[in-house]
Amino acid sequence: MTTPLLQQGLDLMIYGMSTVFFFLTLLVTVTVMASKILGHFFPDATEFKSVTDTPVSAKAAVDRRLLAILQDAIDQHRKDK
Repeated sequence: MTTPLLQQGLDLMIYGMSTVFFFLTLLVTVTVMASKILGHFFPDATEFKSVTDTPVSAKAAVDRRLLAILQDAIDQHRKDK
C-alpha cells in the first residue's frame, strides 16, 4: 500500500521541481535577452556613474554636527542591543 503512495509522492516531487527549474531558466533567459535588447537601443542607460565621479566638495559638504548626531545615534542603538 505504501509503494503507490511513495511513487505518487516522487512523481509529484519530480513534476514540481522540473516546473520550477523550467520557470527559473525561462526567467533568466528572458531577463538576459531584455537586458541585451535594451542595452542595444539605449546604450547610455547602461553606463552608471561611479561613486568616485562625485565631486570632492559634495563629500566634504556633510556637516560635522550632523556626523556627530549620527554617530551618537548609532552608538546608542548598539548599546541597547
